[in-house]
Amino acid sequence: MKLRRSLTKLSCASIFALGTAMALSPAANAMKLKQQNLQELTQASQSIITGEVIKVTDGFDNKRPYTEVTIQVGSDAKGKLKENSTYTFRQFGLIKPRSMGNGKVYLGVTPDGFAKWHEGENVIAFMYKPASITGFQTTAGMAQGKFVVRDGKVVNEFANAGLFEDMDTSNFSNEERNMLTSPGAVKADVFINLVGKLTGVQQ
Repeated sequence: MKLRRSLTKLSCASIFALGTAMALSPAANAMKLKQQNLQELTQASQSIITGEVIKVTDGFDNKRPYTEVTIQVGSDAKGKLKENSTYTFRQFGLIKPRSMGNGKVYLGVTPDGFAKWHEGENVIAFMYKPASITGFQTTAGMAQGKFVVRDGKVVNEFANAGLFEDMDTSNFSNEERNMLTSPGAVKADVFINLVGKLTGVQQ
């Protein structure tokens, strides 16, 4: 009976510890993405960078895994970064599992829901402010706030789902209103002009 009670206590403790770890892990939080429209992403962003990803590496900082991304800045819709400057930030998680050289493999990769970065891609990145303790940074709305520019069109990981919902279009041009009704990728120039309008930097 004592053994059974001990096993029961151990099982309960293990389940509780596992549940707590999952609840606090970035991966668990990433699975609960709140859908944000373009206006909300714009308001939540510290900078909105249009540019090219020129370097992606990963490593550890005080035992915390990170992916380091460098973007060659073409423009910043918030007007804080200079054209042709570089912007480097670290996001939580490694690019891929890493052998630790002791027979073990570290599996702490970038969680689902976070933006994924690749050298050579042209992006529009809605950068959220860095975390106060770690300094790690990601895009506003997680993967919702990272857009790839390809063939003159812009799209995020979720095919722009919900991006234009519940927005006040009273000051939008006809072309901008038409874009809001287009599913999937949209024209890059119209998108960028609208973002500038939403920031208040461009009119």
